[in-house]
Amino acid sequence: MKRKPILMLVLAALLMALAGTADTAQAQNYCTQPARLYAGGGGRVIPIPNLPNRLRSSPSIYDPVIGQIPAGGSFSVVGGPHCSGGMQWWRVNYNGAIGWTAEGDGYNRYWLEPAGIVPPPYPIECVMPNRLTVGGYGRVTPGLPNVVRTAPGTTSTGANSQVIGQIPGGGVFAVLGGPQCGTDGRSWWQVNYNGLVGWTAEGQGYDQYWVEPWYNQTPACGLPTRLSAGRYGRVTTYPNLPNRIRSTPTFGGAVVGQIPPGAYFYALSGPTCADGVYWWQVNYNGVVGWTGEGQNGTYWLEPA
Repeated sequence: MKRKPILMLVLAALLMALAGTADTAQAQNYCTQPARLYAGGGGRVIPIPNLPNRLRSSPSIYDPVIGQIPAGGSFSVVGGPHCSGGMQWWRVNYNGAIGWTAEGDGYNRYWLEPAGIVPPPYPIECVMPNRLTVGGYGRVTPGLPNVVRTAPGTTSTGANSQVIGQIPGGGVFAVLGGPQCGTDGRSWWQVNYNGLVGWTAEGQGYDQYWVEPWYNQTPACGLPTRLSAGRYGRVTTYPNLPNRIRSTPTFGGAVVGQIPPGAYFYALSGPTCADGVYWWQVNYNGVVGWTGEGQNGTYWLEPA
């Protein structure tokens, strides 16, 4: 008596997965099933239940089928992952046929499994469109930090690369070189973040960007600005010195007040570049004036 409801629920879940009628937010932006493959490695279609995996022209169940991989068939992973329809999709090479195939149903059933490193007959592809430019600036998208390495790529994929630091979420950096496609399927850029020079990844998969272009820069001011007008900031606690508020955005402006270390202020406008420093018009406890963001590799202010 208890089997019928369970079977009905399972059947409904399968029909929803096949019809692509999963929740729209999940289908577009969220994948709960952990990815087990990686670009530069190999995989195969799981032999049981002896069903093939379709190859599609793009990572979506609605895109044309261009081939299939039989049960037990091995392939090279040349790009991905990309989350679409609640599924993790990988760009693969199966006997010269290159396309996208899904790793599983998006819940708890895998259709693919790792199968060791298979030397691809084609180079590893970095499928994410590049958005940064050499000579420009970029910033890490707000949230998690981005790791900086000695070389493009990760040690897990065999690259001679070591972690030498990280750029915090919202951190702005100068782009020195790149892009270089790593053996992990990610595009890497050589950057300078406050004197830390190394390689950082632009993102992962098809459209999961970790960094973005940042155009709010003026070459005359050495340190990239990190603040924004209409938001709060605070004076850094290192080197534990107050920041002076001046009547004009220059060191020649009259001192009208100061902001102690760790104190918060509201950025009214800016930045204005003068004397090699970015200046912000701020309001600190009713005192309105201009204060400098930093100089010679040291920030005096930080986003709050």
